[in-house]
Amino acid sequence: MVKINENLKYIESENSFAKVIRLANIYKQEHPDKDVVSLGIGDVTLPIPKKIVDIMQNALEELDDKDTFKGYGDSSGYEFLKSTILDNEYKNMGFTTKEIYISNGTKTDSTNILELFDINSKILISDIMYPIYHNAALCLNRKTYVMPLKEEDNFVPQVPEEHYDIIYLCNPNNPIGNAYDYDTLTSWVNYANRENAIIIYDNVYEDFISYNLPHSIYEINGAKNVAIELKSFSKSLSFSGIRCSYYIIPKEIYEDVNNIWALRTINRFNGVNYITQKGAKAFYDADVQIEVKKNINYYLENAHILKEGFKKCGFSIWGGENAPYLWVKIKENMTSWEIFDKYLHELNIIITPGIIFGASGDKYFRISALNTRENTIKAIERIIKYYEKNN
Repeated sequence: MVKINENLKYIESENSFAKVIRLANIYKQEHPDKDVVSLGIGDVTLPIPKKIVDIMQNALEELDDKDTFKGYGDSSGYEFLKSTILDNEYKNMGFTTKEIYISNGTKTDSTNILELFDINSKILISDIMYPIYHNAALCLNRKTYVMPLKEEDNFVPQVPEEHYDIIYLCNPNNPIGNAYDYDTLTSWVNYANRENAIIIYDNVYEDFISYNLPHSIYEINGAKNVAIELKSFSKSLSFSGIRCSYYIIPKEIYEDVNNIWALRTINRFNGVNYITQKGAKAFYDADVQIEVKKNINYYLENAHILKEGFKKCGFSIWGGENAPYLWVKIKENMTSWEIFDKYLHELNIIITPGIIFGASGDKYFRISALNTRENTIKAIERIIKYYEKNN
């Protein structure tokens, strides 16, 4: 009898985003008169810039002409997008287009990248963390080890004494919403060089960084030897429903690494479609960048409104200044699922229970600023009114 991958049985089902959606949908179906507002949404609400839509429409129309029709492209992405990314994101860093790969989402990239490494590699993730890192490792028959993110360390990951082969770092962090400084990233790059380890650097929310902080791990000396950086257009360009991302595998990581990975990619991926890549290229146009920055500032202002409101209610809260997420410590003597249930039923607000991000998160919950201004204000006014009445 054929055996299945037993690790799949250990993927969380009860502590998951799917459970949040399921419970919220049940409540809304049972209470159609209630105005439920989601602060748990990790998706964007502002539309794709009009210029991008027009460019993608034109690219679609090219497919109606035999002279401009495009079929399969390069599995690693079209040169026009790869070179544009390098010119705008990694100028003067010495990368070539052979080291960059266009893909269909960092959720996919951050997991598939494990195929580059030996199955027995020791993989270090954090508790609290984006849960896909752990679950995807299980899908690929990989074992993970956990380092705690502690409140007393301001939820900044501390370099371990023991050896690990692969380390996942998410910066700016999801779910906590904080961003790491140069010293923190330098300590991790030094560790990886010392231990001959690799850092999987999830940099999806880089465009939200507002302070004088690293925008790429390759700003750190020695990072090209040990780091694979992943980025996405999902939040910055509202491409969450379109799907386009990219990652860098520096040639310094391993001899012939990009020839090896290119062979893997040819056999595992047909590439992102031409229409999407044409739209992504225009992300760097000056007028599009103005609109992108406007949208990001809109979300960050939402975060500011939420943060000030929670502070007014006496909560301890992190994040929201360099990322669209905030991490809130529960005041009540409740678990994170209990507070989720309370907010849903008493305030008609959806939040994300902290336990979804690891056992250490059960005293907290995550809120998202990726919503409309109207809903943001409506939700925080309900929260302030509730705690003023009940404190």
